[in-house]
Amino acid sequence: MKMKLLVFFVFVFFQINAQVVSSIKYEGNYKTKTEVLKKLTSLKIGQELDYVTLNNDVTLFSRLPVCNTSSYVVSSTGEDICEVVYTIEETNTIIPTINFWTANNQQFAYQLGVKEFNFLGENKQIGAFYRNNGFHSFSVNYTDPFLFNATTGLSVTLQSLTSLEPLYFNNGSADYEYTNSSIEAMVIKRMSAAHTVNIGLNFFKEKYQYDSGFQSSEIPTRLNENKFLIKTSFDYNKLVYYYQYVNGFRSLLNAQYVMPVDKNQMSFYILWNDFFYYKQIKKNGNFATRLRLGIASNHNNPFAPFVLDNNLNIRGVGNIIDRGTAVAVLNVEYRYTIIDKDWFAMQTNVFVDAGNWRKTGGELKGLISKEGARIHPGIGLRFIHKKIYNAVLRIDYGTSIINGKEKGLVFGVGQYF
Repeated sequence: MKMKLLVFFVFVFFQINAQVVSSIKYEGNYKTKTEVLKKLTSLKIGQELDYVTLNNDVTLFSRLPVCNTSSYVVSSTGEDICEVVYTIEETNTIIPTINFWTANNQQFAYQLGVKEFNFLGENKQIGAFYRNNGFHSFSVNYTDPFLFNATTGLSVTLQSLTSLEPLYFNNGSADYEYTNSSIEAMVIKRMSAAHTVNIGLNFFKEKYQYDSGFQSSEIPTRLNENKFLIKTSFDYNKLVYYYQYVNGFRSLLNAQYVMPVDKNQMSFYILWNDFFYYKQIKKNGNFATRLRLGIASNHNNPFAPFVLDNNLNIRGVGNIIDRGTAVAVLNVEYRYTIIDKDWFAMQTNVFVDAGNWRKTGGELKGLISKEGARIHPGIGLRFIHKKIYNAVLRIDYGTSIINGKEKGLVFGVGQYF
């Protein structure tokens, strides 16, 4: 009985003291159109003030590429009436990309591109890049997250990517020139502040041309296939950003089903989930972790979808040194800011990358076997331009505690995860 009375009095108290929102204003959006922020704002004029909704709104703003951080101020303008002011701190969103690396054939490789994350001040994204790794590749993308309404948009990508890919067989490995030319359209649907669903269709052409290495009469030296790919993703995102610091949990599920146009080829599926957890520790520390679990059709062929690679999962292991049809990878790191100025920050980090892969045609228990397992601890540096979106230059050095020969530097743009 006492509990019911307490709940009743709490309810009456908030009803008596509830304020109605008389106006909503936006500050700091010098590049972003106010109409875009209005679309994203769940709190509306004439509604009762709700701090849960306020916090959801500023969290959503903080995830926009144009926004470094966001906040709100509530001011009483009369009896039971208030004004809400949202403030965002914008960052530069026209980002040139210049990347250099060594390709699998030891060819010097580079990629030049540019992307605008706030095209026309409406948070539309438009970008393109050219890649040369001994072959010519390009990609063009346009994304309008609010094309149809405040929660529904569209993304279109056209690209042709060519690389020298190592394929692994029981008796050896071979290098193939691989080209993937595709056109893709994705519908983006934001279900709530934390839930987003993407559904898309991709039509692509794959070409494999033997270059060097292991040969067998059972293995084709040339393949040319047209395929359809249906893909979907479900993003549960509770991350909160404040400059280089991140807090919260995110789960990103991806599913793909590939259907060859040629009826003689087999259809197959690919399914993986990334789990992220971040926690700011005191003022300068940031704990970060990513767990990837994935599985695909276990066809016994060398074209397995999950790769073991420096730039994707295990730092210091080398460029595409193995493939598999299932994967379990855990990346853990601790980032510590040693320099933090108005526009620039520098972080050190220590990390451990660990994982295993199921061989094509193998069994799932291979994911927990010692054979094929990798454990790579390491250290790194981050150079961060705080006024430019995702302007993070990272350098990591990882080394294996199982196989001392696996070690090396890994360079990249953006945090590793």
